[in-house]
Amino acid sequence: MPLIHRIDHPHVDGVRVGAADRKGNWRLTSTCIVYRIGDACIDTGPSNEWRLVEAFLKERKVKQALVTHYHEDHSGNGGHIHDAFNANVLCHENSHSRLKNGFAIEMVRKLTFGQVSLVSTEHFPDRIAVGDGIELQPMHFPGHSDDMTCFYEPERGWLFSGDLYIASQIKYMTREENVSQMIHSLRAAMQLDFQELFCAHRGILSDGPAALAKKLDFIVSLREEVRYWRDKGLSVRAITRQLIGKEDITALVSGFSMSKRNVITACLRSLEEEEEA
Repeated sequence: MPLIHRIDHPHVDGVRVGAADRKGNWRLTSTCIVYRIGDACIDTGPSNEWRLVEAFLKERKVKQALVTHYHEDHSGNGGHIHDAFNANVLCHENSHSRLKNGFAIEMVRKLTFGQVSLVSTEHFPDRIAVGDGIELQPMHFPGHSDDMTCFYEPERGWLFSGDLYIASQIKYMTREENVSQMIHSLRAAMQLDFQELFCAHRGILSDGPAALAKKLDFIVSLREEVRYWRDKGLSVRAITRQLIGKEDITALVSGFSMSKRNVITACLRSLEEEEEA
């Protein structure tokens, strides 16, 4: 499969890889971006796109791979990068075992992105030097996953956000996503002094804080709508149809591991946590 496109930025290299049709059309959920800054890459791309990722990284070899979170489209080539470039692979402590020993991947995700190349990983230090005087600060922002880590560059006002953002509105979630953590993480990220947001799926956003604010507003508002309809006595299924609509092919092909219902269920869990506190 040909490379989808390169990332055009004065100081950061990047490539988008993943599934595209013959006309080059692609979707956010079936592609992802590998960024390179100095001697480090941020995320590793899916294993079934290793040859494209390898060719990109050979242009300027990396010494370290920083994994934002364990999902296979972000961590898939960790072992390949370690073997090909003798690079250290770093991730949050919650996923050392996942990337060393493997984890369950739903069939549709396996078909889209492939398996994960296993690797022994290291902890993130407080600051990661990547060359040219640039240091990245790992920031643990769970919600999308329990290991979700962003990388903050305060001198240049950059935030490499992994899957913290993706889009300002949410129609689907996986079962593991945590709305309470997501709200807390978005609020914490918005306190950082940055401007450019490097999203692993959306690309580069010039006004990162505004993008995060839109997503936060959407989630908080949606949760309040869920509260309203729950208190009216509607079922989870009825609330889902009322606020997001009927389930579609996304839920069916994923065995409902990715669904609209999961969004409502996650909001209900968040409300219960808030009310019990």
